Amino acid sequence: MTKGLAAIVAVLIGVSIASASSIVQTENFNGTPNFLRTLTFDKFDDQGGALTLQSISVSVLLNVQGGLLILDNDGENPASGSYEFGGKGDISSTDVSLLNSLFQPVTAEVEALTTGSFSLGANVGDGANDFDPSAPDGMQISGTTQSDSDSGFIASALFSQYIGLSTFDIDVSVDQWSDFGGVSGIEWAVTPVTASGTVTIVYNYVPEPATLGLLSIGGLAVLRRRRK
Repeated sequence: MTKGLAAIVAVLIGVSIASASSIVQTENFNGTPNFLRTLTFDKFDDQGGALTLQSISVSVLLNVQGGLLILDNDGENPASGSYEFGGKGDISSTDVSLLNSLFQPVTAEVEALTTGSFSLGANVGDGANDFDPSAPDGMQISGTTQSDSDSGFIASALFSQYIGLSTFDIDVSVDQWSDFGGVSGIEWAVTPVTASGTVTIVYNYVPEPATLGLLSIGGLAVLRRRRK
């Protein structure tokens, strides 16, 4: 390869790398479940077709902390099993389709949960609906700080829904979650967790080929001027 050709190739590669860009938008949510929050994002401005979307990624992060779960065995026999306690979240939209290339939801439900096991003695005499956490037939579980996240890419066939000069909304729903396997005879009570998190949209794009060609020609013109 001649020095001149090598220089041309270097310019073309440099223009291509420099032209790849991203726009990142992150919106926050928080509250005490159960709740629904509406987050607003800007659509991608393709500048009249001068920019071409390469990908759209969507990511969801859910954090939970605190809260209490009380289990109280009112049955005549000991009871044991496992528990989950925390929050679960999901996203949806009536403005745009949140689907991947398989036309499945772009992100799965996120689950930020404190988990463990329990072993409770038979009821020692407390009555129904008193939610007594005292041993041996009761226990209290403090919620710990937990996080979960998921991400994915929007199907390219749906890109047109995300292009424009307006905005679109994404709804985030977060629900309190408690489960102890449905063991018979156990009554339970909950103090809700506190939940927070983010939804992030990333547009990856490049100039359309004609624009990229003009940039390349401009780079070559600079080389020619330098050689004179």
